[in-house]
Amino acid sequence: MKHILILFAILLLSHSIPAQDFDELNNEAVKERNNKNYLIAIELCNQSLSKKTNARAYSIRANAYYVLGNFESAISDFSSALTYYNDYYGSDNKERTIIYYLMGRCRQKQYKYSDAISYFNSALTYNYSKEGDVYWSIGNCYYSMGKYKEADEAYQNAISKFSDTNGLSTLYENRADCKIMLRDYESAYSLYGTAITYNANNYSAYEQRGKYKNIDGKYEDALADYSKAIDILSASGNASGNDKLTKLYQSKANVLGNLDRYSEAILVLDNAIKIDPNDAWNYQTAAGIYNDMKNHDQARSEYEKAITLTTGKISKAYIYYYRSLMERGILNFKNSLADINKAIELNPESGFYFKQRSVLHGYKKNYPAAIKDCNTALELYTNDSLNTASLLWLRAGHKDKSGDYNGAKEDYNAYLKYYPESHDTYYELGRLFKMRLKNNDLANANFAKAARMALKAEDSSTYCYIKIWSGEKEEALKMALEMAEKYKDDKYRYKWQLHNLACYYSTLGNTVKGLEYHEKSMAAGFDDYPHLVTDRDLELLMKLPQWKTILAKYKVPVVKN
Repeated sequence: MKHILILFAILLLSHSIPAQDFDELNNEAVKERNNKNYLIAIELCNQSLSKKTNARAYSIRANAYYVLGNFESAISDFSSALTYYNDYYGSDNKERTIIYYLMGRCRQKQYKYSDAISYFNSALTYNYSKEGDVYWSIGNCYYSMGKYKEADEAYQNAISKFSDTNGLSTLYENRADCKIMLRDYESAYSLYGTAITYNANNYSAYEQRGKYKNIDGKYEDALADYSKAIDILSASGNASGNDKLTKLYQSKANVLGNLDRYSEAILVLDNAIKIDPNDAWNYQTAAGIYNDMKNHDQARSEYEKAITLTTGKISKAYIYYYRSLMERGILNFKNSLADINKAIELNPESGFYFKQRSVLHGYKKNYPAAIKDCNTALELYTNDSLNTASLLWLRAGHKDKSGDYNGAKEDYNAYLKYYPESHDTYYELGRLFKMRLKNNDLANANFAKAARMALKAEDSSTYCYIKIWSGEKEEALKMALEMAEKYKDDKYRYKWQLHNLACYYSTLGNTVKGLEYHEKSMAAGFDDYPHLVTDRDLELLMKLPQWKTILAKYKVPVVKN
């Protein structure tokens, strides 16, 4: 109805307005624009231009188009305004610099960041009065382009031009985000702190710092930051912040889960559910926590709630994938396959789900199906070098296990074209030549190259494997035992070092030591069950009755195909 009234008003304009010169029409257009009557403002500019081609009318009309989101029309009109600029404004560059700034904003809205930066720099050349805003916009463009160093420099320039404390708070937060992307975490944490000193109610700075502290494994610090962000947002009484508050509760629950404080995590999620009982992510988060608690029945129930509440096919596929991942983790390959099939049915254009099903088929030892899914994923990832390389690696492993040794060799060599410094790949080629293709010379050459690269990459685990296959077992075992001792206080690394020792001893035929370290790894919490039951280096131990006894003792699930 509102649009009909505006159109009616436009029709009246051509009949009811007495003869006016072009600048009087421009003045009327400015009033209508300021009153948010943008279509009327545009029509008044049209009338002004019909009387005289003038930069001001183009600029006013461009501004209206910009607000309406018609960025191409805005750019066209701003360009015309610059063409006729001197005829109207003479040598005064005040309006020119505003035009360049708004042209930059148009291109930024269109994700044409290089063009936007060029226009912003022109605005600076003509001394745009709000330099801080221009540098801020340049920083945002660079950040969106993934040029984080340049973005940080632009934000620093913006800070030097700002005095508003809220603006400074956000700019320091932006700088912190750049430092995170540059992997300079300590500087980022300091900058988030500076952002907070300028605005103690900047909950976003607390949230961001909490997010990365969590990723950094600093869970207590992350918990404190999320709690503070929740307090700030709760105290604001801002109803529009409810969605943000829900997300904060979800994030806090995840941190509590990382701290094994599961009961508290579930209580925190109850707060999120009270705010929005229809937010599917509440239940997906709960499912992840129940999975960590090994309460898989409750986790399945929570996933089902999330699936029911999710309407979008792509989002629903994502939840099916996560439930499939849980089922795969507890060796319920049958249920896992059913869920990943649902994900593919909902989003058949995603190579990711075919890749995940390929991994699952590999665990199920259905290598033809695994290779077929790799091929499908490769077709879907045609222009994605990262995923193409990953799939070549995956397919090489499937081909090796299916008996296509030359095909495996070809895929590993194809992978090296993407990552020529991959010591893991040279190691795999070494094993392939030694065990499958029976070419010791090529095996040793690849092992030697892998060893040099592994040392350079500080990958001691792969280095130990290489040394074992190269016949240097004493050096390998000495290093492996030293690494286990070194990481004794690191729960995750320690269990993997113990698992690796079980693999080393099994490969060397020492079943007594292999079983000893296998049980030690299980006692230390090793729970990557799909890896455990399909690990090629443990095949000798798997044939022994003690293997099953240890699995039963530590309640490792039984494979369900």
